[in-house]
Amino acid sequence: MKRTNTLPRKLTDFQLYELLKKGNPTALEHIHLRYKRLLFWLGWQVLKDDFVVNTIVQDTFLKLWLHRDTIETPDHITGFLRFVMKRDCIAYVTAPRNKFSRLMASLDSFENYQDYLAGYDPLKDKEYLHSQESDQKKFDEIKKVLAVLNPKRKHLIELCLEYGFQYKSIAEAMGSSVTGISTEISKAIDELRKILKVTSFDPPQEKTCNKEQQSEELSSQQLEIIKRRFEQKSSFAVIAKELKLPEKEVQREFLYAYQHLQNQNRSKIPL
Repeated sequence: MKRTNTLPRKLTDFQLYELLKKGNPTALEHIHLRYKRLLFWLGWQVLKDDFVVNTIVQDTFLKLWLHRDTIETPDHITGFLRFVMKRDCIAYVTAPRNKFSRLMASLDSFENYQDYLAGYDPLKDKEYLHSQESDQKKFDEIKKVLAVLNPKRKHLIELCLEYGFQYKSIAEAMGSSVTGISTEISKAIDELRKILKVTSFDPPQEKTCNKEQQSEELSSQQLEIIKRRFEQKSSFAVIAKELKLPEKEVQREFLYAYQHLQNQNRSKIPL
């Protein structure tokens, strides 16, 4: 029998850790086989729904892959998986209609997963529960700025919002790999965070002009940004360079102009 370079069936915790840190996909396959039943059991205790639990289990492993650089020791793999699985199940229970919580909040604060090992329970955290009340407003804000993303990322986020984080199905539909899709979604979410942080949906500073006229018409600069974004498909960085403006100002002007046009119920951009 010829000797092959395949990995042994049973890998030690340290071997899995090393492969994961190196970005070897084989590590994820072994980790999935080892922990999928445990995670399913944890999810089933909370949700009692096979389909939803399986979806969150799959999502949890993908998050481990995306955030593998934060894993510091072999034992952290188990802690990370348990924390993310529990937190996402609770997020689903406390806000079943709030897809924003699964889009944004579940990707945040992974560095705190050690709190779970110390007995942290989000169900007992009143601040965590109260924070869910404002998530619908945030979700509405996300939908408003989707136009800022390039068409591919916009489509991916829309698929996630509509069907949940079923990366495998989305990857198959778009003819891409699961890892590629999850990475692209992560980048799209990061881009949305930056835009939301920069703009906060505040209008640009008022210039010395008539307020009534300003509310009815957009400035030539805002129209030019809209035109370059939609007609020429230019990125914000390119537009900023061409117009000699800070990129943050370009993003802010675009969002203000875009929302202004939506409020005017205009079906076409006045280019």
